[in-house]
Amino acid sequence: MPSAVSVVARSYPDRIIGVENRLPWHLGTDLKHFKALTQDHVIIMGRKTFESLGRPLPNRINIVLSREKIEDRANLFWVQNLETALLLADFHSICKGKKQFFVIGGEGIYSLFNKYINKVFLTDVNSGPINGDAKFDFDFPNSEWYYQFEREFQKSEIDDYSFRISYIVRRKPEHRKRMISEFRERNKLFDVNWQQFTADKDVADDERHIERAQLSFLGRL
Repeated sequence: MPSAVSVVARSYPDRIIGVENRLPWHLGTDLKHFKALTQDHVIIMGRKTFESLGRPLPNRINIVLSREKIEDRANLFWVQNLETALLLADFHSICKGKKQFFVIGGEGIYSLFNKYINKVFLTDVNSGPINGDAKFDFDFPNSEWYYQFEREFQKSEIDDYSFRISYIVRRKPEHRKRMISEFRERNKLFDVNWQQFTADKDVADDERHIERAQLSFLGRL
């Protein structure tokens, strides 16, 4: 099934991800990486993150998890709970033939989805102390995670600070098999697409190929 991946940028050393619902830096290189990762995929976010963007991100399926209603429109879906967000992300990912979807914030959404996340693209920004109001305060202990790739980037004309992008993988992936099985029983269209998604494919091999392509792009930035 599609793997849940977090994409996070936080300050070092304070782990701040937002100040008054905005990013406290501009990193053109990191934005280029974010666009390449998420283009033509499903992304999940909270209401505040959606409001900070100002619109659905183009060429993506945007799922917004919020208690406050948001009107659905092209490529934008409002959900009220985690289970619906995951199932909708699985459904659209499978219908599009995608092996991953992305969780992009903010603080509460990262916490809510944490147990389902298998991989993390983490950007640590060397900004120094920042007095922010949203954090990504997670560690990645070696017993549960391993760092597969890291790259340092220098401050530049398009990047306010130097930063590091790390690719972190959960040692024992969360597969959500029971959730998928129950949804297949209730939704025949999803079941048909699921069968096509898994038929005659080595899904693990496909995901390794995607991973190599993602890390190759990151190495060329």
